[in-house]
Amino acid sequence: MAENHQTPVLFYIFALFALIYLVYNLRRFFTVREGKPETDRPVNFLSAFFNGLFFGIGQRRVYRKTFTYAAVMHFLLGWGFIELFFATTVDFFTARGWFAQYLPELDTPWFAALNDLGGLMLLAGLIMALYRRYFARPEPLPQDGFGGRWNLLGDTGILLFLLLLDLGGFLTEAARLAVTRPETAAWSWIGYPLSKTASVSFWEAIRPWLWWFHAVTALAFIAILPLTKMFHALAVIVNVALTNRDRRGRVRPMHVSQLMEDPDMDLDNLTLGVNKVKEFTWKQLLDSIACTECARCTSVCPAYNTGKPLSPMKIITDIRHSLYDQTLGGGEEKELINGKISETELWSCTTCAACMEECPVLIDHVPTFTDLRRFLVLSEGKPPTQAAPYLEKMMNNGNPWGFAQSDRTKWALEGEIELPLFSDKRKAQVLYWVGCAGAYDPRNQQVARAMVKIFERAGVDFAVLGNEERCTGDSARRLGDEYLFETLALQNIETLNKYEFDRIVTACPHCLHTLKNEYPDFGGRYKVQHHSQFINELLKDGKLKISSSYDQKITYHDPCYLGRYNGEYNAPRELIRSTLRNGGLVEMERHRNTSFCCGAGGGNMWHEIDQGERVNLRRFQEAIDSGAQTVATACSFCLIMMDDALKVKEQETNMRVLDLAELVTRAMAPEPD
Repeated sequence: MAENHQTPVLFYIFALFALIYLVYNLRRFFTVREGKPETDRPVNFLSAFFNGLFFGIGQRRVYRKTFTYAAVMHFLLGWGFIELFFATTVDFFTARGWFAQYLPELDTPWFAALNDLGGLMLLAGLIMALYRRYFARPEPLPQDGFGGRWNLLGDTGILLFLLLLDLGGFLTEAARLAVTRPETAAWSWIGYPLSKTASVSFWEAIRPWLWWFHAVTALAFIAILPLTKMFHALAVIVNVALTNRDRRGRVRPMHVSQLMEDPDMDLDNLTLGVNKVKEFTWKQLLDSIACTECARCTSVCPAYNTGKPLSPMKIITDIRHSLYDQTLGGGEEKELINGKISETELWSCTTCAACMEECPVLIDHVPTFTDLRRFLVLSEGKPPTQAAPYLEKMMNNGNPWGFAQSDRTKWALEGEIELPLFSDKRKAQVLYWVGCAGAYDPRNQQVARAMVKIFERAGVDFAVLGNEERCTGDSARRLGDEYLFETLALQNIETLNKYEFDRIVTACPHCLHTLKNEYPDFGGRYKVQHHSQFINELLKDGKLKISSSYDQKITYHDPCYLGRYNGEYNAPRELIRSTLRNGGLVEMERHRNTSFCCGAGGGNMWHEIDQGERVNLRRFQEAIDSGAQTVATACSFCLIMMDDALKVKEQETNMRVLDLAELVTRAMAPEPD
């Protein structure tokens, strides 16, 4: 805020040393060279520029209603700092006559007022940050006062240092205004009143001391910035700029079969998955460096919120600490799993992506956790004990329930449905992907029958693969068994490529995500729709008629793999509204992109962490609190988990759980005679 235009030579000497030390400390960035090349997430210049501008400097993901206090605090800190940096740069240029005809002077009214506003914003943000640290600290937010976690000055020390820098700026400005008395001094609406608190002689006496104190403090901050928690201000911009947002959340393909068949591969020393920092890609390591430790990911994590030993933030920062220990600290290379990270932490994750949805710096938590799980399963042969039999059933029977492949269409026979098969037709407009749950789980079989009714009523030309359909491999992949996933994926792709169809329609978001977003990595590219999207099209095209019939309140549970992974929130709600007469759609406390997981994702359908509360019970309580009589779902796993919670909570007489397809078939207009 203040500048002495007769800058002493000694200042430039100090500035040179500060810049040299800054550059030296920026070597933290180069620790990511320990990682492997990133081949799965290409980034172009335009997207990097946009990401850096909007998500880095603009802090677009910081401003979330869920974290209002922190959002306001970061807005004040970030933009206050940016304004003061702008002011310092402008004053540096004008003091040397650079671009003088274009730039404002220090006492230009609007510029003076803006500078004081920037200083006040920073001051307010710092006070809010200190208050939050000591009087309103969220439980998962780490707090080390003056050191720790590879942060010089710790969490509190750096805030106090910045407070000293900001207040020093105001005092230096006040001294300048008191001594030089510019005509526009009043526009410095903080510095000017401050200058009136003491005599001119007082300000004149202490002005040189204030100037040097502020200058040295500013240079010291520049020099040590990469060593402090404020390093994230730089790391975040680099990380978000280099993030491929289209590939975010996608698991990196390993192509295990190709690795095993490569004659040049040293199979005896081959490590599958990740257990050391050098086995991550450089972008995953950059993610860990950029983590601001804001704890938003942990605050919304369903595992953490139900008493499981998982904190997404902890795992990401464990990777960072290991990276720094081995590079900057000169320590020996250590394994992550059963070192800093426990197996139970990894298996607690439901891969719901709530962490990634809230992360302001675009960290890819779930793919990183999956890589660690892959090591446990592929290299160590240690999947969760309860899940192991289901993985074996997927391999041997093509489905986790372990039923015979020949029974895949038994649900249709029991419902007296004459099911059209691709093996007979060879060609159809729609390939209905029934899924393992639809084929074998009694509750989801009702959904499959409802879908057939909808197809038939709308006159849709459809067929199913029948006994040729196998599990998409979603659960296998989330559990870390990439080899099993690839085996199932390649078998399904070979089968799908035999037939002609315009689109695949499925009621399972896990199948949707796998078929639509992950099979392309293995050559399977198809148009895939969720049943809510397809049924909505039928209604809008007039091919399906619904007579609004529900008088009850209905609440909708957003499936993670339909919402956060595939961005579909509206189609299910439009369907529900089309079935309502006098009732209404009521939202749970957490809905749309902030929805709370049912607890079955990430392979947790097949095993359970025996700690804390069950995730589905926590979620169903929100449904009860909404006052709805019907809970609508749009996912095979969610239907099972919500139905289970309905019984455990003893709400069978008060509530019911229905899939969207069941809601629609019950509201369909009678067939014309």
